[in-house]
Amino acid sequence: MTLFLLALVFIGLAAGLVWFLIGHDRGEKEPVAALWLAVGLGFAGALLAGFLEKRLVPDASFAVGTPQGALLISALSVGLIEEVCKFVPLALILSRRRYFNEHTDGVIYFALAGLGFGLPENILYSVQFGTKTGITRLLLTPLFHAATTGTVGYFLAKRKLAGKPLLGICFPLAAVIVLHGLYDFGLSSGSMLYTGSALLITLTTSAGLFLLFMRAGEHDQRLGLSVVGHNAFCRSCGWANPAHHLYCTHCGKNA
Repeated sequence: MTLFLLALVFIGLAAGLVWFLIGHDRGEKEPVAALWLAVGLGFAGALLAGFLEKRLVPDASFAVGTPQGALLISALSVGLIEEVCKFVPLALILSRRRYFNEHTDGVIYFALAGLGFGLPENILYSVQFGTKTGITRLLLTPLFHAATTGTVGYFLAKRKLAGKPLLGICFPLAAVIVLHGLYDFGLSSGSMLYTGSALLITLTTSAGLFLLFMRAGEHDQRLGLSVVGHNAFCRSCGWANPAHHLYCTHCGKNA
């Protein structure tokens, strides 16, 4: 029963994040199919990451007594595998799509991919290792995967809208890989100091996701990509409003 309740809480937190991001998106409405694609690719990324980790980073790498240097390398390897599997497939698809045209899109789509990755992982770990592990992950990691991937997605959208080479996204991606690795290292180290550092990482990245989303909205407003300010899209139906009419020519409601 406790595991069932934990699963419901994980699902509720994920649904709450989706509601917040989509509910506060003030630009063109995103295709529902594309949003589900992001979640699905995140889930597929979790399966791929699990396959690669079993072969490249065996469980023994995190065993008690493992030298800290070897443990750090293993943790960074996990961070590399998981962040790449979450981000790259969706980035290859979205970077050329017309509807990927706002700063907020970078946060929304990639946070959803992170949820598709992290939600089943949290539930699976809770079922496999018990209630204590589930509660620990509930306190530490409910939005961690969404936060790291959404952060890189923000910078991808920013580079696309600025007309800069998308290859430059390697730097933000490398940064979250390192943060992810340090987070895993801290939890596996057995040191209170390192565990506290891991907690700080997950709290700051999760809070940072919301800060980046608000910043993305501000960028979109300045560029006229938001129903706030320049009124480029209808806030009711999301239809383009290039003439900035007071009422939407598509649905007739106040734009």
